[in-house]
Amino acid sequence: MSISQVQIGTMIKNGRMDLHLTQDELAEKLDISSPYLRDLERHKGVPSLKLFCRIMQTLNLSADDYVYPNSNASNDTYQKLIRLLTQCDKYQLHVLLATATALVDPIEEQ
Repeated sequence: MSISQVQIGTMIKNGRMDLHLTQDELAEKLDISSPYLRDLERHKGVPSLKLFCRIMQTLNLSADDYVYPNSNASNDTYQKLIRLLTQCDKYQLHVLLATATALVDPIEEQ
């Protein structure tokens, strides 16, 4: 499956901004030039698979949303929740799962 330049550029820019990084700071973390990063964010090119993986790891993003698009792909709240989940330990994930289940499951009438 091909990932579009627009998707890649938008993902990089949004992820960078979520982490409050400048383009220069992110470029340094990724070991690429700032002009190349600017080009990627402006939808001018697609990174190699190796660089794509480094970007995803550095920005704490899930590649699933870009490989397997879903209806929540453009929902900022959904995207932020996914990124936060990757930072949780086992206990925190258990608490979040229980909370989400309680919110989603219909309340049974007694």
